[in-house]
Amino acid sequence: MMKTFTIKFLIFLLAFTFLLPCLQNPLTELKAQSPLPKQKSYQFINGQWFDGKGFRRRSFYSAGGVLTSKKTARIDETIDLKNGFVIPAFAEGHNHWLEPQRVDEYIQNYLRDGVFYVKDEGNLPYIVSQFISKLNRPTSVDFITALQGFTGSGGHPLEIIRQFQEFGVIPKEWTERDFDGKAVLIVDDAKDIPGRWKLLLAGKPDFVKVFLNDSEQFGMNKDNPKKTGINPKFLPEIVRLAHEARLYVSVHISTATDFHNAVVAGADEIAHLPFVDFDKKLGNEHFLDNEHFLISEADAKLAARHGVRVITTLSWLKADLGDDPQRAEEAKTQVIIPNLLMLKRHGVKLLIGSDQFRQTSLPEILLLSSFKVFTNPELLKIACETTPQAIFPKRKIGFLRDGYEASFLVLDGNPLTNFEQIKNIRLRFKQGYFIETPKE
Repeated sequence: MMKTFTIKFLIFLLAFTFLLPCLQNPLTELKAQSPLPKQKSYQFINGQWFDGKGFRRRSFYSAGGVLTSKKTARIDETIDLKNGFVIPAFAEGHNHWLEPQRVDEYIQNYLRDGVFYVKDEGNLPYIVSQFISKLNRPTSVDFITALQGFTGSGGHPLEIIRQFQEFGVIPKEWTERDFDGKAVLIVDDAKDIPGRWKLLLAGKPDFVKVFLNDSEQFGMNKDNPKKTGINPKFLPEIVRLAHEARLYVSVHISTATDFHNAVVAGADEIAHLPFVDFDKKLGNEHFLDNEHFLISEADAKLAARHGVRVITTLSWLKADLGDDPQRAEEAKTQVIIPNLLMLKRHGVKLLIGSDQFRQTSLPEILLLSSFKVFTNPELLKIACETTPQAIFPKRKIGFLRDGYEASFLVLDGNPLTNFEQIKNIRLRFKQGYFIETPKE
């Protein structure tokens, strides 16, 4: 989850939260239970459709919210795409929707940027219950969440929970004892696991989140107000229970040791590249130099062999080091790019995720593009195919093929020759419905 905010940003966030009721536009607010309009059958002509390798000029039809290349018995409307470039919709592989009062704005922003699928990497049932009815509809964003994540006493993300209580998002009357269960699941002993596991399952999570944070330092900084996270020795049992319940495990990490501990414990997904907290010190003497963030070749090979997915969250480069260009460049060239190249070389599956709760994954995709690790076709496939399918593996999304959901974006230009074209979205179509956004 997010790092501790800077004081400046805390002040901004608090002020903006109180000003929000005055700034919201009721005309753009989405109604949770508004009935869907009658679904039409469409013919789409003169489009350049992405086939995973390039763009082909062809026609498609949408009937019952499903794509087909065969002419349908009924065509209600023919849409001329005017040589637009058609791609599957984008996905957000890591965020936290922690502001229920802003969810209408979140939805509009994601739809505007062509991001139809969102994975919430940890949240409170109390918060999610306030907006879940607005999601998972053809004209909204599709959403899954881990709900409460596992951590240790005093560990990340409890500092975030306390901040959001100060903002009024979480009830003021909740005590630290209430946080354990309602906000996170604290495990300090193996005997804590069964009860916390039962509590998590009662909320019906879509997957399981575990917080490792600087696990090589676990138990060494007892006086540090921001402690590490869960004891890594408990992770294998949580993984076992999750797999038994047919849920996958996504692990928050900060360092290469966290990456190693997550992979050897059998985790299915790593929620960050190991560079978050690149600028911080632990304790009074131990400084995390570059080597502590570099994934070893052995761990990359093991992750590939076990099919472990890794979420990017590169936007923390600007969030953490935006005021220190030299340190940011060091992080990019000495840690981030070497790790990306290592994972790519061994075939580890990458997912796009920003972990920036007031930002969609579109800036994350563009930032990743600027590193020149992946070709434009490779990155487009990660953004449009791999990440959506990882979030909703049982659904036919991520490809423009017969029998797949009729969900796509139409761009003004070819992103394979100019990747910046992914910002120029001319048309949005989701499960058989046109999506209109306030800027249109």
